[in-house]
Amino acid sequence: MELNLYRSKFQEAASRLDPDTRSLLDLGCRDGILKKYLPPEIDYSGVDLVAAPLVVKTCNVEDGIPFPDQAFDAVVALDMLEHTDNIWFVFEEMLRVAQKQIMMVLPNCYHWRARMRFVRGKEADKYKLSPVPIQDRHRWLTSYDTSHEFALHMAGKYRLAMVESIMVDDRKNILRESLARFLPKNLMSVAAFFTFSK
Repeated sequence: MELNLYRSKFQEAASRLDPDTRSLLDLGCRDGILKKYLPPEIDYSGVDLVAAPLVVKTCNVEDGIPFPDQAFDAVVALDMLEHTDNIWFVFEEMLRVAQKQIMMVLPNCYHWRARMRFVRGKEADKYKLSPVPIQDRHRWLTSYDTSHEFALHMAGKYRLAMVESIMVDDRKNILRESLARFLPKNLMSVAAFFTFSK
């Protein structure tokens, strides 16, 4: 398989959009930064657990995505699915409301920097045991390997075409990009980006 590299999940999402895309739903959109990377003719909608200026619906997608079937040309979840308990249901909901494309980014918690953090006795914020309940936390300790396996399974199950990219750094880094061609992706990938087409 050819190694595709990306540096910005927002630029990657914009570059991988079908040219005929006219509407996009951004799940877990937060401040809606993705909108800045999209062509102005695309009708952008965001949903999140927390209200914000570009959030059109405040909701928990694990209760279902509150839009009708095929309401959007593209649906994206950039570093959001690992926050859900029922990742399979949310993926199916993305499929239901998407007409053409689905994009998702999943982090690789087995990346060498994450491993070094654990060796030094540091926890990643999204995995800390909080003394009080928190809603926005990672439910899955995803690796590149398990993310890839999940994406391949879903692509096969729903007969979707799939393209995959990995991030090794958010800036150009010749050494890391070269090492990523030889070393395991579970060690070198910060995150994996998957694009599915119906």
